[in-house]
Amino acid sequence: MKTWNRKMVTLVTLTMACGCLLVACSKESGSESTAAPTGTTTGTTAPAKKGNITVTLYDRGNIPQGMGTIDNNRWTKWVSETGPTEAKFVPIPRGESVQKLNILFASGSAPDVIHEFDTNFRDQLYQQKQIMPVDDLIQKYSTTYKALLQKYPELKKAGSKSDGKQYEFGRVQKLVGFQALFIREDWLKKLGLKAPETVEDLFKVAQAFANDDPDGNGKKDTYGIALSGETGGAISTMFQDVSWVLQDGKLVHDWDRAKAAVTFKKQLFDAGLTDKDFLTDKNGQKAVQDWINGKTGIFVGRTIDPVNYSTYYEPLKKNVPTAEVSAIKLPASTYGRFAIGVNNPVQMTTVINSKTKDPQAAMKYIDFMSDKTSAEMLRYGTPEVDSVKKANGCYAPKDLQLFNKEVAWNTDFQLLLQQIEIEPCASVTSQMDASQPLQKEFIELIKQNNIANLSDDVKYAPITYGEHMPALPEDLKIVNTNVSKITDFYNKAIVSGSTYTVEQAFADAKDLWTKSGGTKLEDFYLKWYNENKDTAFLAKDMWKFKQN
Repeated sequence: MKTWNRKMVTLVTLTMACGCLLVACSKESGSESTAAPTGTTTGTTAPAKKGNITVTLYDRGNIPQGMGTIDNNRWTKWVSETGPTEAKFVPIPRGESVQKLNILFASGSAPDVIHEFDTNFRDQLYQQKQIMPVDDLIQKYSTTYKALLQKYPELKKAGSKSDGKQYEFGRVQKLVGFQALFIREDWLKKLGLKAPETVEDLFKVAQAFANDDPDGNGKKDTYGIALSGETGGAISTMFQDVSWVLQDGKLVHDWDRAKAAVTFKKQLFDAGLTDKDFLTDKNGQKAVQDWINGKTGIFVGRTIDPVNYSTYYEPLKKNVPTAEVSAIKLPASTYGRFAIGVNNPVQMTTVINSKTKDPQAAMKYIDFMSDKTSAEMLRYGTPEVDSVKKANGCYAPKDLQLFNKEVAWNTDFQLLLQQIEIEPCASVTSQMDASQPLQKEFIELIKQNNIANLSDDVKYAPITYGEHMPALPEDLKIVNTNVSKITDFYNKAIVSGSTYTVEQAFADAKDLWTKSGGTKLEDFYLKWYNENKDTAFLAKDMWKFKQN
């Protein structure tokens, strides 16, 4: 069983895509058990074939040998043969998707249905009138997605544009803790400390972790807290340093919170509580290594997918078997107490080309791919051939090696999969094996982290998830790129001691902001919020999907 679980983690690593969670389930909470599909129908009776469409499909170069090509394989055939529409899939290189789609639209050969994660690109298509409004299409031809809109009206909020019409389709999942503030519980116990509740507590604990030999090796070789990677971002969040905040009912660009965050990071750096070379750790991988090697006491990882177990927890326990870890709340600052990081519960993924010749067929395809039965087939394959039902009612691979080859790689067929509809097995805990001691411990960390991120005394720091902020027009994109360079001043202040102060950094930052046209961004976001605060998908809408 232990070997199976290690392989399962590998499977998840291969199948992760843009925040997708591996899910497995056979029934909804409070409903009767639903057998996984046989691949012959969705819903009740499959409608007759209606037309032909073309559909984009990410090409990641990961299709297993012997499974055909990305546009001609078991799953492309299953969609066309089982679904109500003949779909021809058009491969789009994942790393160059926007470039490729721009070429296709410019040449007039863009597919009918476009699956694309890039919010700015989808908004570009809207501004150029290259995608169609779908309100009437849904009313006339949809059954599944229409029902989803009634059940989850936030789908319409997130999929609508500034003209009030809906243009985008998406998928829904439970709101859960995404990032986790891990702390070495065994170090706290050894040094007689408690988990930090405030910014001041955090500094004291980090100071003890760096200076008081918490690992007991007689050397000063530990860090109190990481600053690179996601941990540095969490420190900014602790002060609600998220650029755009509500103040007196207005959306404004904030400087005070940013200054507080930079000042605290500088205090940590000057006191020698973090890696002195954190700025060179561009992707945060050194911080990960320091954590799993038992050299860092406070670190931000993730608990949203089984692969996080193999990244942040299993290797730590292998290197330091006596390590004890807790997932704690982000300490409170003068600005409040905030969630470390949560997932995006309503994600837009799909639009319809305004020039499609058969919009009805496109809508029927979207209905089919949004259907729960289709979701189960795409996730688990055919029951008793690809997967089996576990004691908890969730499906697992029958033969892991065969499942890897036949099913696991098909995540890009799932961009309209409603994970919330296959709960409770969409949760990460359903994918862990509680009979294995380390995995049982990680399940507890997942639970702790959901409390840390979703408690009633915790707020979401930004006004909404980044995807749901308004896309900038082209001229303001240039402004935004230019003003983003102010972080260079902040980083310089953190590492420069007294030779370049925080005050000087912010003076330089504000000067750059003004000269680059930052006030235009302020006007844009203020106007957007004033006009859309009642209709936009905001943090209060996200919290409706809170994990029970």
